[in-house]
Amino acid sequence: MSTAVIDQTSYAAEAPKRRIHAPITFRELLTPVFYYKRRALIAFLIPVILAFVAALLAHTAYTAQTRLLILLGGEYVFKTTADPSSAQVFDRPQIVHAEMEILGTRGLREATLAKVGLARVYPDLAKQPNGMELAVDAFEKDFTANNIPTSNVVELTFRARDPKVAAEVLNTLVELYLARRIEVFNRDGGGEAKAQRDALGQKLAGVESQIADFSTRYGFGDYAQEFNAVQGQQSALQAQIQAVDQQIATRSARASQLASIKGSTPREVQVSTDHGRSTQLDALTQNLVALQAQRREAAEKYQDGYPLVADLDQRIANVQAQIRQAPTQQVSVERRGVNPVHQQIDTELADSQGDVAGLRNGRRALQASLDQTTRRLAELVRIGPQYRELVRQRTIAEGAYDELARTTAGAEVDNAIAKSRANIKIVQPAEPPAKGRTGRLILLMIGVAVGGAAAFATVVLSQATSEVMVTPGDVEDKLSIPVLAAAPMKARAAASPGRLAPAYLGVDEGRLLLRLLSSLPKERGRVMQMVASHDGEGVSSLTRDLAVIAAAGGARRVLLVDIEPAGGKGAAQAYVEQGHTLHPTSEERRAFRVGDSTLYVSAPIGAGGLEVDETKWARIVEAARSSFDLVLIDSPAIQRSSAAIEVAGLADLALVVVEAETTRVAVARRLVERIEGAGGQVVGAVLNKREFYIPRFIYKAL
Repeated sequence: MSTAVIDQTSYAAEAPKRRIHAPITFRELLTPVFYYKRRALIAFLIPVILAFVAALLAHTAYTAQTRLLILLGGEYVFKTTADPSSAQVFDRPQIVHAEMEILGTRGLREATLAKVGLARVYPDLAKQPNGMELAVDAFEKDFTANNIPTSNVVELTFRARDPKVAAEVLNTLVELYLARRIEVFNRDGGGEAKAQRDALGQKLAGVESQIADFSTRYGFGDYAQEFNAVQGQQSALQAQIQAVDQQIATRSARASQLASIKGSTPREVQVSTDHGRSTQLDALTQNLVALQAQRREAAEKYQDGYPLVADLDQRIANVQAQIRQAPTQQVSVERRGVNPVHQQIDTELADSQGDVAGLRNGRRALQASLDQTTRRLAELVRIGPQYRELVRQRTIAEGAYDELARTTAGAEVDNAIAKSRANIKIVQPAEPPAKGRTGRLILLMIGVAVGGAAAFATVVLSQATSEVMVTPGDVEDKLSIPVLAAAPMKARAAASPGRLAPAYLGVDEGRLLLRLLSSLPKERGRVMQMVASHDGEGVSSLTRDLAVIAAAGGARRVLLVDIEPAGGKGAAQAYVEQGHTLHPTSEERRAFRVGDSTLYVSAPIGAGGLEVDETKWARIVEAARSSFDLVLIDSPAIQRSSAAIEVAGLADLALVVVEAETTRVAVARRLVERIEGAGGQVVGAVLNKREFYIPRFIYKAL
């Protein structure tokens, strides 16, 4: 049960819609493992068995090894003709990576297999129609090329069943690789360089002429400067118009407000007022004196309580009330004059209207300038692609012209120098290995690792896709409501006949549920409802246990309201079968007292197909509140009756009962939504019939 779900806020207020995050314990993590142990075991054994079979069928393989030292060569140095002393050189990782790419080409592997012999390297694939393609793919798996860290040394290995073949394949591969890289880095001198340079010069001159004509036609010297200047002018004009619009809006709003105030301000105001004594008060005082005199005369003739005396007392009280409400003074003379505020508002209104007219004229002038600037900017935008295309052509022509002049001069010299240098050294040629490996232990370890991952994934997927809830953590995660109690599948202990004791719900858990009612008002009885989706999920048993715990000690009067019991067997009959004596509390036998305790149980309400009017539920609950400290409602399942929804809004709190491994998530979530939609407040859930799958000795150790 989660201990983080009880807070001290009022449960009578609407609960916030927040996701419940219960503390994750090792028990919560282990429970799905033992619950889905069969699936996990099958998922674990399949990879392990496959790895075991593969280990039995594994053959001994011999791995030959050779090492190459890669030095800096002329093919990785690029010089410019403009400055022969400057050169661009690749760094060590780039050089090593380039050589390893050449080593890993598919054509090099295929040539190696053809020279050594496919039947010698892969005899099983030599007889197949597409044996060479399959052999090249297998060669890629058996061959590795790794750069030794922080060095220019590349280590090559090849695995084969015959140690001599493994060494021969590596030596042949290195031989073909040295020949292949000469072809890759071969540089040809550029022919007809002069003719191409002259053609590029003529093209460059033509582009320059087109750019000059274009600039003259559209009236600008530098396109970028002209565009930025026009764009800046447009932004400045837009900012001025926005400022003028704000001023117009401010002045217009001021004028409108002044006009409104002017209309509601009177032209004349009261200058002074003279007050005198209220004539109404004088008249009421004289009337009171006369009535009091009549009262004294009547008192001398008649006794107290006589109708005439009582009538005079009533009239005297009425006059005294009118005297208290009458004003002590009244207006006698009132003088009026011209209102100076109205004159000031009229003057300010005229000034504001004049300012608005002037600002609008200025805005029209600014708008005309902005329109002209916008047209110029649109023209520049329209011709921009044409101008940029001409500039791009000129840049390309200039770059190509310069590059051709630089690269052609030293192409033949660089190519000759590159051929004369050998920057690949064989540090250690391949030799037939003396010892081979089967890799069976690695296969078994991989099988165990894959099996463990498969078992873990099976448990996680089973837990995530499960439509039922096994642990309190499942309920809180999938329903977003706290689990306040958990009841086991079997009864905790057999109850003695005639003795009130809970059968499934623990005393501590029951007291924790009752603490939810501590924040509710105490002047009236409190009402708690327990409800489930289907019959048989344990609502009646848990409600009876909670009622017994609440009535323990005799400190409070508890009423268990039994609504539409399943099969017509209600809570009262259950107590009788347990050996308890029921004492009727009224002639109608609507409620019974269980033995000598403070626990009362109602007769089944709505049993036998009798329907209870919806308006009658409110009277039943209110009557129970006035007579008992705690009212527990044993509601029928939602699947069987809608009575639980009808009384949901009358209860202070509602607890949803979820049967472990049976109640579906969608059904339980729909139950919570229906109760809250009817005005009820679901404060938590009770997980019933829970099974503990973790072995007891592990559970105690955790």
